[in-house]
Amino acid sequence: MPKAPVLNIIFPVLNEEKRLAAGIDKAAAFLLQEQIPCILTIVDNGSSDRTPEIAKHLCARYASLDSSKVDSAILESKLKVEYLRLEKRGVGLALRSAINHNATRKDQEPCAFIGYMDIDLSTDIKHIKEVYTALCASTQIIVGSRLLKGAKVIGRSLKREICSRGLNAVLHAVLKVRFSDAMCGFKFYHASTAELLKSHCSDDDGWFYCAQMLIVAEHLGLSITEIPIRWADEATESKVKILPLARTYLREIWRLRSRFKAEIQPRDKA
Repeated sequence: MPKAPVLNIIFPVLNEEKRLAAGIDKAAAFLLQEQIPCILTIVDNGSSDRTPEIAKHLCARYASLDSSKVDSAILESKLKVEYLRLEKRGVGLALRSAINHNATRKDQEPCAFIGYMDIDLSTDIKHIKEVYTALCASTQIIVGSRLLKGAKVIGRSLKREICSRGLNAVLHAVLKVRFSDAMCGFKFYHASTAELLKSHCSDDDGWFYCAQMLIVAEHLGLSITEIPIRWADEATESKVKILPLARTYLREIWRLRSRFKAEIQPRDKA
């Protein structure tokens, strides 16, 4: 009987000592319950608190699951937690590094599917089952959207709402993208597709890299499946600085617009 494809979920973190264990434990519990083979990759962008210590403890704890207390069918789901330490900040850097890490695994075959979500599980972890099913059915790219009919958004601050909708409006106007929510932190790919997109994307270390992958995918003619999600923001005030962030996005969007004309040919024009 063929082995079930393994999903690699990336959790970029920076000084997340208060939320790391709870996020990993909740994700792991759901994955074990649904028997989804998975590797949870904690990518640390240079934390200075107890994040590294907690991450290493989690890796050791999940590596030593007591088979006498866990159903054998659940053990077959092969859940693993791993930790990657980077000395530089940036979600884009974390995502690229994890894609490279998966492609060059020495202890096992690369995971078939890869993607990322936030450690606070802003996106309901239950959506992972829908994602895994779609990827197994040959969907190449599947992403969450807070703007589709059927989505439910709880506790979203005005700052984040303005920033998110503003970016999406600019993307639609300048690059004519068709997907609805570039900023949603819930994106998954066939691993080979992620590697292809990485080869076409610039080495931007920031948050925009995640949106860039989708923009490039659509320009290359790849199909993007969106699903409405349940998203819950924390009650704490966002630290997002809207104007500097907007300037960064506008600069990157304009750069991509220029690149598309010079470097990337859509498939239907090849």
